Amino acid sequence: MSVNLLTKRLTLDDFILEMMRIAPQDLNLEQLQDLVAQLDLNDTLLRQHITFSDKTYARKLLCRTSRFDMLVLSWHPGQFTTIHDHAGALNVTRVRSGTLTARLFEVYDKRSSTEQLVRVESQEQLVRGELASVDRDRIHQLANTSDEKLVTLHVYAHPLSSINVYCPNSGQVDRVALQYTLEQ
Repeated sequence: MSVNLLTKRLTLDDFILEMMRIAPQDLNLEQLQDLVAQLDLNDTLLRQHITFSDKTYARKLLCRTSRFDMLVLSWHPGQFTTIHDHAGALNVTRVRSGTLTARLFEVYDKRSSTEQLVRVESQEQLVRGELASVDRDRIHQLANTSDEKLVTLHVYAHPLSSINVYCPNSGQVDRVALQYTLEQ
């Protein structure tokens, strides 16, 4: 599916319809990037999901279907994710405000499925409107390394319930259940 990003904008409803047309096993990263780039979210809807936490970045579920999850993450300066994969899911992250540091990792010593040493393969800084993408088998980490607050939109195709977390020092790989930040 090739989409002209200059002319087509998708509402959340349109995005859901487009995502439901493609079988999960047939969806590729380029298609998901195109759809997320076209997504035109209502600011009022998005603002309701922006919640900052002093303990860690906040993860608020915006939309879940049988084919994907959409979350809004809110980051104070210095907050970051673990080094992780998405257990076979595609991921596209769009920066809403602030500057996102996105790091991709590679396994350089796979001792077993639960012990894998990883190292940084690449790193980039992304600003408003830019996309960070992670294919089904990739490992990454996201961070707010700036002095300003950061808000990002994340789409995972297929919905995520857990991820694999990689410890760069020990090589330990653990399956971790995901949690969302709940309204107080």
